[in-house]
Amino acid sequence: MATEDTLTGIPNRRAWDERLTVEARRAIRSGEPLLVAMVDLDGLKWVNDTQGHAADDRLLRASAAGWSGAIRDTDFVARLGGDEFAVLLPNCTDVDAEVVIERMQRAMTEGQRFSVGVASWDGAEPLPSLIARADQALYEDKARGRAGTPSTR
Repeated sequence: MATEDTLTGIPNRRAWDERLTVEARRAIRSGEPLLVAMVDLDGLKWVNDTQGHAADDRLLRASAAGWSGAIRDTDFVARLGGDEFAVLLPNCTDVDAEVVIERMQRAMTEGQRFSVGVASWDGAEPLPSLIARADQALYEDKARGRAGTPSTR
């Protein structure tokens, strides 16, 4: 089965699920931290409604390309669907994650912003729970209107 998102050219949800499992196993063996960031483009519906689907697609592609160049070599970014992306941050502290997220924000074009939520894995929590905590932190970031400032859970 395909593991690449056809619109953006970055890994898709299937690839994300596979890589998350691999990195979780690695984190258990090494004892190194593992963080997950959930990212959501802000105002994508507005772009779509006012500028059309082509502009929406351009923004998704530009964001994915910019983020791919902004993350560390060990990190992994994937498009989960729509305007939702996830970033896997192996061997990464909260401070390191803030640096990566700031680089991602600087990679955005035309003043576009995103909301983000970060969760740190303890090595025992079920992975769906980790993702849920990062997703909850994302929605808290959106609610505060502090797009691009990581909320950590």
